[in-house]
Amino acid sequence: MKYLALILLAVATCAYGHVHLREPVARTSIQTRPEFNAQQPFWWDHYGVMCGNVQQNTAFSTCGRCGEANNGREASQGGRYDKGIIVATYTAGSIVQMTLRVGAAHFGGFTIELCPAQTETDNCFQFLRIVSADDNRRIIPNATGGNRLCIPYEHAVIGGSSGNDVHFRVQLPANVRCNRCTIRMTHRTFYPWSQEWAQDNCFTPLNTQTFRNCADVRIV
Repeated sequence: MKYLALILLAVATCAYGHVHLREPVARTSIQTRPEFNAQQPFWWDHYGVMCGNVQQNTAFSTCGRCGEANNGREASQGGRYDKGIIVATYTAGSIVQMTLRVGAAHFGGFTIELCPAQTETDNCFQFLRIVSADDNRRIIPNATGGNRLCIPYEHAVIGGSSGNDVHFRVQLPANVRCNRCTIRMTHRTFYPWSQEWAQDNCFTPLNTQTFRNCADVRIV
């Protein structure tokens, strides 16, 4: 009984510790949206699509394309969690609202990328510009292109046990149209905490816990 309690505690901790792309909804979270009628299999802990729970460097060297463990492809296009369902349609060149659902925050920040190709590859992603966000959240330049939206919280389940939605707006390129392409969110946290880098808790150069999601969209 004691061991069962410990297991349940661990599962509960996992369920509330993480983030996922809510709008457009990630492939690994599509089961949370009944309107898409997605069929099994589902990623059971869709809050925890976190590069195999391996802390990542700034190049995400051991993270799968869409948040799997290193060299994994199950959440990428053609993988077992890819339902081939278009979850949003956008207009080229427009500014669109997107949503990230946060369970328990660990500081850090996230970026948004677009793979404009019909066939998703590791090298097709380009950073998009986050132009604004609710609650005047801080947006800072990203060294590798685009920018990063900061999550200024730690050790708290934002908005209660079900988490909270962070709404933000992204600029789409004017010259991209696709019947199926991929939006990717990468959230690089500030965990484990390092006092050395506490001056700017939006970014740490150290290896850190990372979450990544991919979603299928159309741009017309």
